[in-house]
Amino acid sequence: MSSLHNRVLPILLLFLLTLTSTLACAGEPGPGQDKETVPDSVVAAILGSVAESAPKEPSRSFSPRLSPQQQEAQPLNIAEMGYDWGSPEAPVRVLELSDFGCGYCRLFHQEIFPVLLEKYVEAGLVQWKFIPFVLGRFPNGLEASIAGECGGEQEMFFPLQGRLFGDQAGWKNSEDPFPFFAKLAEEEGLDVDRFDRCIEGGWRENQVRANIRLGRQLRVQGTPTFLIDGAPISGALPIDTFRDILDMALSQKGVTPPARG
Repeated sequence: MSSLHNRVLPILLLFLLTLTSTLACAGEPGPGQDKETVPDSVVAAILGSVAESAPKEPSRSFSPRLSPQQQEAQPLNIAEMGYDWGSPEAPVRVLELSDFGCGYCRLFHQEIFPVLLEKYVEAGLVQWKFIPFVLGRFPNGLEASIAGECGGEQEMFFPLQGRLFGDQAGWKNSEDPFPFFAKLAEEEGLDVDRFDRCIEGGWRENQVRANIRLGRQLRVQGTPTFLIDGAPISGALPIDTFRDILDMALSQKGVTPPARG
């Protein structure tokens, strides 16, 4: 495709988004933030995050706690962040940042994503990277993100992710949500003793902080937020609108979108 076509796609995406209401859990913008602007270096890292060779499983085991100052000095390696669905050879890549405490994120994963998973991800057309993000507006959102990452430490992130969204009402306003998280972990077949040690020992706190830093760099002001081949969109959009956007991205790559109906 021509460079002109490459420049037109984000404009068309933004036009599409003006035709529908955005269902997103909003955050307060920081000084100088512009939600339609993504740093070029971050986009380049996302688009280059999948190696040409077979992907290697990132290490998700114990890592020592870092001070905030040490954490800020760590480089963000997007390829080793989050949790991936789909083929690394897929022509289109989606990066999603969602907060487990966000109602619209729950809506997206219960009602919209299952269709996208079947039609695009499992069909080898889209690789989807989910990064647990903490918007800072929801009770126990940080704690849920830590629990999700401790599920990922056992390579069991996705089963726990489904329960954290599905059972959101059970932990969101709890004074101590961790026993509830441990119950979910046990029901999903995780090693609960290891899960508890991960939480108590802060094994994944560094990763949670890195996820938050990435969201700041992406200027995330609401969740869910997506980057589709580097083009940012926000909100739990209607399924047909989301499919229109993915189909446009596939067509730009010369790939026939999946049939509807």
